[in-house]
Amino acid sequence: MNTTEDIKIIDLLFERNESGLSQIEAKYKNLYKSILAKLLSNGEDVEECENDVLLAVWNSIPPNRPENLSAYICKIARNVSINKFKYNTRTKRSKGYITALEELSECIPDKAAEGSFDKKAEQKEISEAISDFLRGMDAETRILFIRRYFYLESVTELSKRYGISENRISVKLFRTRAKLHKYLEKEGIFI
Repeated sequence: MNTTEDIKIIDLLFERNESGLSQIEAKYKNLYKSILAKLLSNGEDVEECENDVLLAVWNSIPPNRPENLSAYICKIARNVSINKFKYNTRTKRSKGYITALEELSECIPDKAAEGSFDKKAEQKEISEAISDFLRGMDAETRILFIRRYFYLESVTELSKRYGISENRISVKLFRTRAKLHKYLEKEGIFI
């Protein structure tokens, strides 16, 4: 799902041409910066992590050739911000981050919610199961779920973004988590 522009950027990175990073920064900086800012309250941390995102992209392309460059960058930004958050606050936690994890703990095994699988295969299994589950949901449900639990947007932010009442979003997310729990049980994720 890459645009022609994204394909050119990826080709530049495969050639180890640093202008690919400049083009990523120009096109996607606001996107990945907003993801970083969701979890990191310190502006200096956000700036530092912006560079970490670009470095991670540089180090991973090649060998990776993402099918969707913007989603790939978002995933890297999310991982970078979570790692920085964990580093900064080993005992102190961000309320928004903890709230999202608590909500997910209802439907995802504890190991999955904490990201502490013993094996990468288990991590991949649950990721694929969640992706399959979300593909079966309507677009609104899928978008709200991803923006809440992947991008860590608050219910208030989602309400403002989509013009849906906070109550409706909360109820929809609650029902989606319950359906996900049943789906994961059916798939054998819960034992």
